[in-house]
Amino acid sequence: MAQKGSGSTPHGRSGDGFDDDGRPPSTPGSRREAPEVYRRRRLVAALAAGLLLVLVVVGVITALVTVLGSGASDAVPAPEAATASAAAEQDPFADFTARPDEDASASASPSASSTAEPAEECGSALVVRASTDKESYAEGEQPALVLTLENTGEDPCHVNAGTSQMVYEVSSGADTLFDSRHCQAVSEDRELTLEPGQQQTARLTWDRKRTVEGCTEAGAEAHPGYYRLAVSLGERTGEPATFVLE
Repeated sequence: MAQKGSGSTPHGRSGDGFDDDGRPPSTPGSRREAPEVYRRRRLVAALAAGLLLVLVVVGVITALVTVLGSGASDAVPAPEAATASAAAEQDPFADFTARPDEDASASASPSASSTAEPAEECGSALVVRASTDKESYAEGEQPALVLTLENTGEDPCHVNAGTSQMVYEVSSGADTLFDSRHCQAVSEDRELTLEPGQQQTARLTWDRKRTVEGCTEAGAEAHPGYYRLAVSLGERTGEPATFVLE
């Protein structure tokens, strides 16, 4: 008869729950994995986690570069572009480059040959005419005396058309009532070139009063009647014009 408390089992194993080699007994239906399998699983899991981390970091960096790059290009131009834009606004010809000397000299030749020679004196081609802006003037209305120059020649000509050369005279019969040289304030020269057929006019308003040499005194007002205007430019005198003072 077996004694109690011996701790033996019916199969001859000790009752401390361990096999004879010191390892826990295997449960029915389970299989213990080899250590190499655990190590491989841990290595694969570590590689997968590392790859996932790298992909996340690369994605974040790409997104930041895209956002920052587009914002910088829209908001602030590059220093070189900003400088060029400012220079273009201040000086639109800042980038202009002159042609080489040989091209400039070649292009200058035709223009130099086409330049007209200085015009000669008008001479007999110049016609001087007298006229008034109206044929009849009411009481108190001041006549406008007109001197017209015309180049009737076929070539341009030049003439001194300054006030130093102009004379306006208003007379009635043998009586000269007005002479522009009596009270002329400014006397100056003016060189003028007239093209063929070109006309130039000069006007002088008469206050209907008689003038005296030097304008030393106020003249009397002209009476109603017929009057004649004669004009001249230097030695050239035109046909007189008649008008009426009422």
